[in-house]
Amino acid sequence: AKHFLRLLLLLLPLTVQASGEASVSALADRVQSLYEGAQDLSMDFDQRTYVAVLEKEVRKKGSARFKKPGKMAIRYEGEGGRNYLSDGKTLWIFESGDAQVQKMDVGETDMPAEALSFLGGLGRLQRDFAVETVDSKKWKSLKRKRQDLSWMELTPLNKQSGLAWLVMGFDGGNVAREVFLSTDTGNLSHYTLENVTLNQGLSDDLFKYSKK
Repeated sequence: AKHFLRLLLLLLPLTVQASGEASVSALADRVQSLYEGAQDLSMDFDQRTYVAVLEKEVRKKGSARFKKPGKMAIRYEGEGGRNYLSDGKTLWIFESGDAQVQKMDVGETDMPAEALSFLGGLGRLQRDFAVETVDSKKWKSLKRKRQDLSWMELTPLNKQSGLAWLVMGFDGGNVAREVFLSTDTGNLSHYTLENVTLNQGLSDDLFKYSKK
């Protein structure tokens, strides 16, 4: 859950290595243009994370919403599921069904790598990431769920981000549908994204904490 807090949220399935940097650069331009022009983003996600220290895989499902500037609502399913809510200034962290809530200024904590990789980060690809074709070793090892996506590898230029690299797959509309995310701690998360919708006109109230 902490990985998704540090948001989120990025070529051709059988010939990416041969497609060349020009093709990946063109894909990055299209993706950046789409997300740069988006004001909000909603999705459901299935997250499978290999936790290195535990040597085990953890699976979780949830939903995520993002709105410019800096608003996010990430909710994990189930009783006790973690919630991360921010109006861009304040961050609230709490578990479903639990009255206790952590509250802090956004500037006092590292923002989620996954969150930054989506609505914000994908609108700043050329500034925040080195964009390349997928490394051949990664390409063989990553268990991709979809074979109809266009792929790229992203390495953050900010070495303090907590991210080691991302491998992202996009559909024909340049929307992220599948994401592999590796952190500096050695954890590897695999996200499949469904019901992805841009520019719904999400209300600001969805990003403010209130006791039910």
